[in-house]
Amino acid sequence: MTREELARETARRTGLTMKEVQIVLVTFLDVIRETLCGGHSVFLRGFGCFSSRMGRERRVRDPRDDGVMVIPSRYRPVFRSYPALRDAVQNSLAPRTRVAFFCIGYAHAHSISVVGDFNGWHDDDSPMQKLPDGSWFAELTMPSGQTIHYCFLVDGVRRPDPGYHPDAGGISARQV
Repeated sequence: MTREELARETARRTGLTMKEVQIVLVTFLDVIRETLCGGHSVFLRGFGCFSSRMGRERRVRDPRDDGVMVIPSRYRPVFRSYPALRDAVQNSLAPRTRVAFFCIGYAHAHSISVVGDFNGWHDDDSPMQKLPDGSWFAELTMPSGQTIHYCFLVDGVRRPDPGYHPDAGGISARQV
């Protein structure tokens, strides 16, 4: 996305004119540049941190005479994303896998949900369906290649998955 495309999308979402958005965008970038040039950092909560960092001296091949030349250390701008941004990018771009959860041994329960780090441990986000044999089932779509930590919420009480060996905290883990 270019600066103009960013301004156009921001104008569309906010109702401001393109000219107003471009003025704000240029000013915003100027403030970040001036702050970094002053040796300070810019912290954008939930997004990331812009800062300046001294690089190290490097030795590289000299293309003129096949010798070695030294590139001196210098300051460079650095952006470090915060976990909320990293997680959002990972969750939206990672390949997804359908994961089946079965809960057995609670045939007389009234409601069961699967809760874990994949849904922020929210109790009502992933309810399970009761099957005719008394077991419970849920199928969720999650980003591939991660280990999830989860447990079952059985009638309002968190319980480890009886089909897996829980760790000391009563939380089960599974590679997706």
